[in-house]
Amino acid sequence: MFSGTQVAGGRYERFVRNCGWIALSVYIFSWFSSLDVSRAAEVIFILCFIFLWFREPDRKIRYNWVFLVFLAFVVLEVFVYFFAIERFPGFADGQLKGARHIAKLFLCIAVAWWLRGSVRAAIYLAAIFVAGFLFALLIGFDSSQWLMGFQGHRVGFGFTNSQHTAVYFAMALVFSVCWCWYCYQKSTSILLLLLPAGLVILSIVGVIITQTRAVWLGCFIILLLISVVAVFLKKKEALTLLSAPKSGLFFFLGAILSVVLIWQFSPLIEKRLGYENQVIEDLVEGNLQNISYGSIGNRINTWRYAIEKIQERPLTGWGGESRKPLIDEGPFPDRVKKRYGHFHNGYIDITLAYGLLGFSLLAILTWMSLKGVFSLWRQGEPILFFGLLSAWGLFFVVNLFESYIIFKTGLYIYLVLGGIGLSFYLFGVKRHE
Repeated sequence: MFSGTQVAGGRYERFVRNCGWIALSVYIFSWFSSLDVSRAAEVIFILCFIFLWFREPDRKIRYNWVFLVFLAFVVLEVFVYFFAIERFPGFADGQLKGARHIAKLFLCIAVAWWLRGSVRAAIYLAAIFVAGFLFALLIGFDSSQWLMGFQGHRVGFGFTNSQHTAVYFAMALVFSVCWCWYCYQKSTSILLLLLPAGLVILSIVGVIITQTRAVWLGCFIILLLISVVAVFLKKKEALTLLSAPKSGLFFFLGAILSVVLIWQFSPLIEKRLGYENQVIEDLVEGNLQNISYGSIGNRINTWRYAIEKIQERPLTGWGGESRKPLIDEGPFPDRVKKRYGHFHNGYIDITLAYGLLGFSLLAILTWMSLKGVFSLWRQGEPILFFGLLSAWGLFFVVNLFESYIIFKTGLYIYLVLGGIGLSFYLFGVKRHE
């Protein structure tokens, strides 16, 4: 499918390779709209990867130490599983499901192996991810949801909830800005800019009307992040890129568009940011005992309890699906125990599940991916570099306030971002393949 992703082999290998590409495309595209289709494609993709892994001609790739990280994580999961089913016998089935879900984060290795460092293939995968979300948004189109959003109501468009929908829009915003930037640099035709520019506007509006403060904070922080990175990298090259006439005008127009949209929705934004001011004041003053169980208060109270539980089993954790029984045992009101089954912080939930060992293994995997992302700058791919870095930054921030990583939302985002970055780490950057 992409010349840079081909490996040596005969007719059967090429057939399996093509089947794997189709399965990966369906897998990433369809999970928004049909989990059954996505799961079937996932099985086919994994089988294709296993078949071709045994025929990988490069032993440095075939036996790369990233597989040892995966193996260590599986061994840890098995060890913790036996503790968890004994400690929480009523959640034994859930423990296996939770362990399987978190282990799937390592599927980004298979995604990376498929991309093999191809820039074109990486862009294709990111495009498929965004297109899948837009397709699901289209087939589930409900004009009343948009009207409610414009009137100041919080909407979720039929996805898991508003927090998850907001992240989809934010990721679409990041990649659509990159697409728009690329088209603006490569073409003088206004018509070619209409589609990516329209997607940018749609994504900004979606981020605003889903009213998720963590996502707003994430978007603000990645703007600062990109500015800081541009300064601390090779200053001359970064400033030349960002101060070029076309780039300067692009960012200027983007800033104006953002200001106009934010001003248009300013009453909604002010109202949302004004919620729970008293809770914030109590938090700043250190009155933790008086914090009520609202959106912010629930997080603060459950985080304190979760940290205590992590301290009891700091290395190996409590098990992949032990969150709910631990909450049931906690000092929380019944309505909190009935409504919530996680701690609204991806880092806490991962550490609670598999301790500092599990968290460290996932951190190593993420570090490899980020090294691959930074290699894009050195290889002259600034747009893809800034896009992936922004997406990772956004993902890191939002997981501070919601446990995306333990849901399918986080899983699929991690597969895309982790797989793309890891492919550049393992195979290098192949710009024209």
